Amino acid sequence: MINIDEQKAKLLEEKSTLENDLDALGVRDDNGGWSVRPDEGDGTHADPIDNADATEDFEEKIARLNVLEKQYAQVNRALSAIDAGTYGTCEVSGEPIPEARLMANPSSTTTVEHAK
Repeated sequence: MINIDEQKAKLLEEKSTLENDLDALGVRDDNGGWSVRPDEGDGTHADPIDNADATEDFEEKIARLNVLEKQYAQVNRALSAIDAGTYGTCEVSGEPIPEARLMANPSSTTTVEHAK
C-alpha cells in the first residue's frame, strides 16, 4: 500500500531540486514560468565561432529549461492530486495507477497506457 505522506515528501523534495535547477538556468517570469538567463557580457564577440558557441549554449539551456519545466509541472500536478485525494488515480481513465509505477515515479498521474 502506498504511503501518501512518503510520496508527498518525495514529491516536495523533487520540487525543491527542480526549482534549484530551474533557478540556476533562468529567472522566474510573471506567469510562474522561467526564462533562460542570458550569459553576462555585452552580447558581442569578435570571433564568429565564439558567437556560434554562445548561441548554441543558449539554445541548449532553453531545451534543458523546457524539460525541467515539464517535470516541475508534473510534480505540481501530483501534489495537487494528493491534496484533492485523487493521487494514484489515472487522470485519463480514472483507473488506479499501479503501485510499482508510483513507487518508481511518484509524479506519475497516468497509467503507462495513457502516458504521453
